[in-house]
Amino acid sequence: MKTPLLHIILILCALLASCTQDNYVVTSPTSPEDAAYTRLLDSIDSIVEGFYYYDFNDSIIMPALEFYKGNDSRRNLWMQARCHYLIGVLQFGENHVSEKAAKNMVEALKILDENFDDYLLHSKIHYVISKIAFNFSNGSACKRLAAMGLDCATQANDTAWMARSCSNLGIIYERMGKAGEGDTAYMYCDQGMRLADANRYPLERAYLENTYANCLRHSHQYDSAIYHFNIAKSLINNDILLYHKTYLEEAFVYYQKHDYQTAIAELEVAFQTPDHNIRHQSATGLADCWEKVGDTMKAAPYFSIMKASNEKDIVQRHYNTNAMPVLESYLKSLDETEKNNNIVWLIAVVLIAMATVAAVYYGWKKRHLNTLKDKDYETLRLKGRAIFSDRHNNKMERIRNEFNAAYPEALAKLSTAHPELSDTELDICVLSFFSFRLKETSEIMHLRENTVAKYRTAIKKKVKTDDLETIFH
Repeated sequence: MKTPLLHIILILCALLASCTQDNYVVTSPTSPEDAAYTRLLDSIDSIVEGFYYYDFNDSIIMPALEFYKGNDSRRNLWMQARCHYLIGVLQFGENHVSEKAAKNMVEALKILDENFDDYLLHSKIHYVISKIAFNFSNGSACKRLAAMGLDCATQANDTAWMARSCSNLGIIYERMGKAGEGDTAYMYCDQGMRLADANRYPLERAYLENTYANCLRHSHQYDSAIYHFNIAKSLINNDILLYHKTYLEEAFVYYQKHDYQTAIAELEVAFQTPDHNIRHQSATGLADCWEKVGDTMKAAPYFSIMKASNEKDIVQRHYNTNAMPVLESYLKSLDETEKNNNIVWLIAVVLIAMATVAAVYYGWKKRHLNTLKDKDYETLRLKGRAIFSDRHNNKMERIRNEFNAAYPEALAKLSTAHPELSDTELDICVLSFFSFRLKETSEIMHLRENTVAKYRTAIKKKVKTDDLETIFH
């Protein structure tokens, strides 16, 4: 019984192990070229952490990616994932929405999903691709991807990315949530602010303050929104994108309050951004505000900028490089994987249940002499007592026959397991099973009591037991 059960347990362990990933520990570079590429990727990673990356082009990473594709060692696979992630980030920064960005991000996720438990990198990737889904107004996809990012950041126990993921979910629910989901946006903002202490994580807190201010702006709580926008501006360090974005969004508040002069001052700061979308929105706002205050001369340059804007190209790029099929395909593969994992777990549970039932059954069967006749156990012992009380001879033979009829394989198994036992000793084992005392056994077998006692001692030594009554159990 032990061997089949052990085999089942080993199979289950292997099955479950195949559903898990390795918690990869980053190893040191293996060559000077590897070290050089690692420094390059580290430097880019540190810059794009704040998502200000407009001066970069992904071509500087391509040689590193080709180098790490040289073999599929553990380190090279992990570095490939990093390369794909950074290429995706730079593409997203350059094109804002790009099919190439999505493809590289998904490629990085595939490598990680199949090989590593790098939850922090998972979280960063989900953050970016949720932004891509956001730009395509796919609410369900971006909410799911953002939630996955928060889950990965939580598993990585990285407070900064947990806070930023909360900010991401807050803005998604605030702008793309259905009616009545505003409370969810506030919930994520509140959760993030409790995580992001302004002294330890100023940039993450700035993201949260910006998100919270936008929630207030869209619910027409303008004074509170301005208060939180100002906190965000005071905390922004080197994230130029967030800096100009905050000025632009605060300008909208002043515009809605009809404070056009203050809105103009905010928009002029936002207009200095390298981001084409923020720059275009700032130009539109400045043209409108100067017109509102009646200064058409100052509004004219911004109208000219709007006319000469490459917004048409941006819109075409937005729709011509549709990243959503890539992201939706990835989400579909996750659903299929989850379904397969559920089937694997179900099979594992069924197998464990079967193994447990088998173990209990065989244990019970062994305990009761491999028979289903345990309900007749007391009846059998009463028969033995009746034979003992009978005046007829051949008591031992009759008792042995009753025992063999009830448990046909018991004596054979005991004899096979302990071939050193003699026939007389086997008969004493049978009588011990019937709980006959020393005197009764000597009478049935026509032996002296001290002779029976010696037999019993010898049997106990051979079988290595102290209780002959359970020798068949």
